[in-house]
Amino acid sequence: MIKYFLFIICFGATLCAQENNQHLSATIIGSGSPKFSTERSGPSVLIAYKNTHILVDMGNGTQANLNKNNTKIKSIDGFLFTHHHLDHNEEFTPIFIQSLLGGNHIIVAGPKPTTTMVANILSIYEEDITYRLSKSGRRLSDVKSNFTAKNLTDNAPFYIGDIKITYTPVNHTIETFAYRFDAGNESIVISGDLSYSESLPILAQHADYLIMDAGGAIALGKKRNTTKSKNTKKRTTTSEKAHVNLAESSQMAKDAHAKNLVLTHFNSVSIDEVATSAEIRKNYLGTIIYGKDLMTLPLKENSITEQNITLKYSYPIVDTGVHDYYSDTAKISKPSVGDSFYGQDANYNGHQPSYTNNNDGTVTDNVTGLMWEQDMGTKMTLEEALKKAENTKLGEYNDWRVPTIKELYSLIQFTGKVKGATAIDLFIATDYFNQPLGDLKNGERQIDAQTWSSTAYVGKTMRSDETLFGVNFVDGRIKGYPKYQPKLGTENKMYFRLVRGNTAYGKNNFIDHGDGTVSDYATGLMWQKADDGIGKDWKDALAYSENIELAAHSDWRLPNAKELQSIVDYTRSPQTTDSPAIDPVFQSTQIKASNENLVHYPFYWTGTTHLDGQNPYASAVYIAFGEAQGQMKGRLMDVHGAGAQRSDPKSGNKQDYPQYFGPQGDVRYVYNYVRCVRDIHNITPTETTPQSVKKTEQAQQNEQKNKPQRLQNSAPSFQKMLTNMDSNTDGKLSKSEVKGKLKQNFDRRDQNKDGYITEDEFTRRN
Repeated sequence: MIKYFLFIICFGATLCAQENNQHLSATIIGSGSPKFSTERSGPSVLIAYKNTHILVDMGNGTQANLNKNNTKIKSIDGFLFTHHHLDHNEEFTPIFIQSLLGGNHIIVAGPKPTTTMVANILSIYEEDITYRLSKSGRRLSDVKSNFTAKNLTDNAPFYIGDIKITYTPVNHTIETFAYRFDAGNESIVISGDLSYSESLPILAQHADYLIMDAGGAIALGKKRNTTKSKNTKKRTTTSEKAHVNLAESSQMAKDAHAKNLVLTHFNSVSIDEVATSAEIRKNYLGTIIYGKDLMTLPLKENSITEQNITLKYSYPIVDTGVHDYYSDTAKISKPSVGDSFYGQDANYNGHQPSYTNNNDGTVTDNVTGLMWEQDMGTKMTLEEALKKAENTKLGEYNDWRVPTIKELYSLIQFTGKVKGATAIDLFIATDYFNQPLGDLKNGERQIDAQTWSSTAYVGKTMRSDETLFGVNFVDGRIKGYPKYQPKLGTENKMYFRLVRGNTAYGKNNFIDHGDGTVSDYATGLMWQKADDGIGKDWKDALAYSENIELAAHSDWRLPNAKELQSIVDYTRSPQTTDSPAIDPVFQSTQIKASNENLVHYPFYWTGTTHLDGQNPYASAVYIAFGEAQGQMKGRLMDVHGAGAQRSDPKSGNKQDYPQYFGPQGDVRYVYNYVRCVRDIHNITPTETTPQSVKKTEQAQQNEQKNKPQRLQNSAPSFQKMLTNMDSNTDGKLSKSEVKGKLKQNFDRRDQNKDGYITEDEFTRRN
């Protein structure tokens, strides 16, 4: 039996793991083109499943990278060609001869003239092969029966090992095939070089990974072409056109419903991924991955480092910018692991805000890839803003749009501070963006300078108002605003900040793992699927999040404001879908609306302090997944919309709440709910530390010293469990006896499936 070990590459050129490959995988052996490069080898992909692997194309550098990948030539079971251009087959001769010498059984297949090429190699190198075989007492006739060479002509599927292979002709300058590999309910498609081909989306329907010719990818420093491609599917293909452009490749990926689009065969070493993705997003909304030599798909968690992030998320969450620490009433020094109030916003470091002033009236967000209008101008209606976006040529771009609420919220920074209606520090980077205040001379308050989005609330506020969501960068909130003046019926006017680029921003990609967790492969965040059904004040919410262990992960945290807002589904609301404003993949506790016997959904805490009011440290941000209610004239109603972001006091006597506050009688619950989060790829440092400040050695030792204590406190001993739960005193726990988190994890702990958990099963690591 041929043995194969998949080596996960830890960037920095070290091999760090070795495992039998139980999933269909693809390793990009070479991601380059005919242009010689020390950074990208010529086109080649290694397909693997269990003990079978197949090499597709063998460009320059293939042997060297197979060696780096610890893949022996004698372990390869099949060699396939997409076509016979030199940059795709130039290292086949030495690889084939090594395979013959190794004595393994192989299949060599591809378009014509595959069999002729094999015959010529045997003829030209017969003496050399015979000489090398003679050292082990073998002859050429002894090994000829070990391989089968064939020209693929009839489109009939075939197998190599347990991998099913189907193929289809695609358009290129010579006969070319695209290949599909299926095994274990997983699928990978390799396009080869091609121009637009209607056959490819048919072959690649619902593929997990579509590895595609990267024709049209924009090199760093190259001026991008914003010309729109029309009628892509009806394009007339000519023999002179060798490669797709981005409009064509993205259209084919879209038509195929491919889950992941992997670009390879790059002409340039360095690619402007933001600009390239922006073009692709005009058609394709799945995950975009930029291939690199020795990248293995699916990407492994430990194959990603902070210095070399190979998976580019389409919806990266910009950090809130918070670096200060707070209790429930005061500003405090940084809490350590295990301390009260540990786990708040500043304890965790995300993608820090980063902007570039393009000096043409635009600002680029270097994290999200979005480009923004720097100065909003005057207030206008939504229709006027849409018309402005359609007609503006700001920065010589013609694809401006009114942002969605998720795009707009990416700009908020919770370093802002407000006191009632009086602005102190704005909640946006004023070094880059012009943010007006309300006009006091015209009777406005300073906070009356909201920025609206294009996202309409699917329900109604104030019982009957059509509503648009907006962000108030003066007071740090999301609110639904009436589109029309209730009494006059005329359209309200507000500020609009136009945006362009990354049209996938704000679109989630949820996967339910079936273990109580849901991953969003658009943001790179993993979520607790269900809240625990218990309202908590802010301090307890932080402690709960720090101590929970779920699905073998113990690095959960309370999300910050922008992370939690990322999972709001603004197409849903209690009024229209009888559900909270969140994807149905999640589970949410129902509660009774205050003063009414109605089904309602709770507010959810974040770790972000909201600096507002007489005591600016006393409130923290929440997201309303149910109606953001207020009591007006004794009537409880939805005043801000499901998906609003507000803030509640961090603490208070439970019996004193709910209370009602402000001109719209905002409901204050204080004892809000929790949905924990963690990073799918834990690549960022835990603590938020300014770059100019280094942790002292003593501080690092203290943190390490404290960590075991937190984990110990989060896992009570089995004897303590017995004391509290073993009602029949038989020394073990049945499912009917256990409670809380142990009940949730009972089936996993009960390893022998006898219906009981023993001390050995409880303490054994899963």
